[in-house]
Amino acid sequence: MSPGPALVHRLPRPFAAFVAVAVLLALAVAAPAHAPASGGISTTANTGPADGKKGGGATAPKYVRLWEQTSKRNKRWAHRTAQCESGRDPKAIGGGGRYRGAFQFMKSTWRTSPKSPGGDPIRYTYKTQAVVAVALKTRVGTSPWPVCG
Repeated sequence: MSPGPALVHRLPRPFAAFVAVAVLLALAVAAPAHAPASGGISTTANTGPADGKKGGGATAPKYVRLWEQTSKRNKRWAHRTAQCESGRDPKAIGGGGRYRGAFQFMKSTWRTSPKSPGGDPIRYTYKTQAVVAVALKTRVGTSPWPVCG
């Protein structure tokens, strides 16, 4: 008889239950960012742009202009991808806070993406996030969105 199965039978039941709960919690924390909107996505208050100014509800003119210059094909891609990632919610937070905004950016990806204003993506409008997402897609392809992109 191998020592593996015998060990399982010798563990006290409370300890086995503790291990099971710990494994489930670890899996929940490591959940993929590409869960549907009902899968752990929450919203937070829009706290304004990263520069600390109040009322981050308006899109900066630079991003309005860039969005207007975006091709219809890239706008359709952005709408589909954001809908899949977050239900198109620019304030969405997923993966235990790791993934943020309509396109579920990691903060590090957001900060290093082309056209990014920096800070936290949830502080910016959908259009600003979409401009950054399209610029990132142009640079590296759809790999940042393996399920939805």
